[in-house]
Amino acid sequence: MRLLAVLEVRGNRSSVCPAPASDIEPDNRVSLDFWLALVTIMFVQPTIGLAAECAQISAIESYDDTGVAPYGSVCQPFRGLGNSSGVSCYWEFQFRSNEATSYFDDTWAEVVRCRDGMSSPNDGPVNHPDSYELTELKAGIRVYRVAIKDKGQEKRTLVFLSVEYSN
Repeated sequence: MRLLAVLEVRGNRSSVCPAPASDIEPDNRVSLDFWLALVTIMFVQPTIGLAAECAQISAIESYDDTGVAPYGSVCQPFRGLGNSSGVSCYWEFQFRSNEATSYFDDTWAEVVRCRDGMSSPNDGPVNHPDSYELTELKAGIRVYRVAIKDKGQEKRTLVFLSVEYSN
């Protein structure tokens, strides 16, 4: 059997290219299984990276159904004002570490990349001397929040990701 097509993979992208004309013979027959496998790869492979890019968002949105928290987090469902509900998760880091700040930035970037909505920083005052930063994205009936909070007495920094649903 001769080659009719070539699957090229570059990073997380793939494409199917026809084989050079010199490699194709008129009598060449390729099985239906080969073509089905090739078409499946073309349609499924590009979505594999998308699941990884939105892993935390997908996990927190399905937490009530699955009980599976985003990797490394501690999660808790909650009831909010006005009959809203949601899930809040946090990750713990060393006090004021660069890793915590990077994780906060990366988590917010995932929210903005994976969900459409109106974002806004919340610069409201806090009632303690520790630092606190909150960003929020409103997307229909959902509100996504990412926060970083220093806990000076406990010598740790927490990064929060939450989603709240209006009912």
